Amino acid sequence: MDNLIVDQALVQYQSHLDNLLNRLQTFSIDINNQQLQVTIRNLRANINEPFLFVVVGEVKAGKSSFVNALLQTDICKTAADPCTDVIQQIVYSQEQFEQPVSQYLRKIGLPNEILKTLSVVDTPGTNTIVENHQQITKEFIPNSDLIFFVFFAKNPYTRSAWELLDFVNSEWRKKVVFVLQQADLTKPAELAKNKEKLTELALQKGIQSPVVFATSVEWEVNGEQDISGFNQVRNYIQQTLKDGSTKRLKLQGVTKTSEQIIDLLRKDLVSVQQQLIKDQAIVNKIKTKLQQNKRQSGFELESLMNRLLDKYDTITARVKSDFREQLSLFTLVKGSFAVLFRTKKSAPTWMDELKQSCENELKTSLGEISQDGIKHFVGGIKELLQTLVDDLQDIKVNQVTTNAISLNTIESRQEIVEDVQQKVSTLLDDKGFLHSIESVNASVAPRFIGGGAATVAGTAIATLTEIVLLDIIGTAFAGVGLLFAGGTLVLKKRKIIKQFEDKLDNEKARFESELSAKLNSKLDIIYEEIERNFVNIYHYVAEEEQKILPLVEQFKLIEQDAKELKIS
Repeated sequence: MDNLIVDQALVQYQSHLDNLLNRLQTFSIDINNQQLQVTIRNLRANINEPFLFVVVGEVKAGKSSFVNALLQTDICKTAADPCTDVIQQIVYSQEQFEQPVSQYLRKIGLPNEILKTLSVVDTPGTNTIVENHQQITKEFIPNSDLIFFVFFAKNPYTRSAWELLDFVNSEWRKKVVFVLQQADLTKPAELAKNKEKLTELALQKGIQSPVVFATSVEWEVNGEQDISGFNQVRNYIQQTLKDGSTKRLKLQGVTKTSEQIIDLLRKDLVSVQQQLIKDQAIVNKIKTKLQQNKRQSGFELESLMNRLLDKYDTITARVKSDFREQLSLFTLVKGSFAVLFRTKKSAPTWMDELKQSCENELKTSLGEISQDGIKHFVGGIKELLQTLVDDLQDIKVNQVTTNAISLNTIESRQEIVEDVQQKVSTLLDDKGFLHSIESVNASVAPRFIGGGAATVAGTAIATLTEIVLLDIIGTAFAGVGLLFAGGTLVLKKRKIIKQFEDKLDNEKARFESELSAKLNSKLDIIYEEIERNFVNIYHYVAEEEQKILPLVEQFKLIEQDAKELKIS
């Protein structure tokens, strides 16, 4: 047994690497990335397999012939037309076999000694016309340890081959060796120029110290091994595999691929996390605006209440004066209050007229005050609604697109935001807002038709003010009527006047209490209805937090494990 295979440092490193891949696989399940799950599962399986040696290149570049000549046996089919339509993985086996693994992969077993330490993969051409070949090649490359990129020696500049090289080198950080195949068909000067140019292009692609071989299967099979180039390739492979470097290189290759996966995940996770932070900020902004605006609306209603109370004092002072003046002219006729002095009016008629005069003045004066105060109240609500619509627009345009992370929360985000935005916009519509208030509390709904949405709320408040005031005035005058029930009270005018004035003063406290309670109730109803429209966006961000924040913490631990992973 090769003692280097059981090198304890490598065994321990392999165990830690497998644990890292296991965590990455769990993470890929959590983010619903099926392709990544397959890639990581293959990487885990690849750790325990022989060194994976992949040959890629364009159709007719001579890949299969290159493999046959390299291994000195016909293990890859060759033909003039592009017949290699599947990936062929060639592994060691005491008995030769050929077994289809999937629609795109065939495994071939051969009793070849070199296959004990490495497994060879022959892939379809990058420019093949067979559908999906290029994609198949891309899916297989992440599991490779070393890639031989085969070009036709006369023309190593084909676009599809270099595009695949970008994918191999930039996206998966794979170790690449270049081969200019069919060198026998190229003049020495042209071959040297193409070799120099290929080296230059590889350097431009960020490949450090590119390794380039020129080979000829024709010279190799005809016994001209000293110029065929295959001895140099075999020596390179042997140098790469000797001293136990096979296992080390394999683990290093898987590690690099794992690092690339982590880098790709990090970029997407950062984008998703940044979106969450912005969404949280917008939701907090919305909640803060609702709280601040409700307090401001409360201050406006309080100011309105103070102005109404001042006007109440002014009007009731005039009513008290009129009552004292008229009552002083009242005289007793045959034991009853039949008429007023200097008039022919009865006491009930006089009381009704005084009450009506008071009510009319209250309706006019308090109505003007109410409308003026409500104007500010309503304006604040309308301005609030518009800013909330704008805030939702900020959320809508802040939509990230991820390549690796797929969560139901993220996918449904745009639909939820648009739905909430539409609901809030509807509150600015007349009928919608009116209906919303009526449906919440029909007992205090506005009794009018027409007007703007915000005016609906304002008129409802004005109506409440009028109802409470008129009820209080009615109660006050009803109390005075009871005082007139007994004729002997005519001798106690001062007592009647005092009781009437006390009644109006006491009713002011009831007026303030009842109106304050009803206005604050209406205020709560309006803001509860506004905030109800944001429930879905609140729930969305809460669910977003529940799903993304654990992923962030989970990924931090994966990153930490990856940083601590070292191989000697």
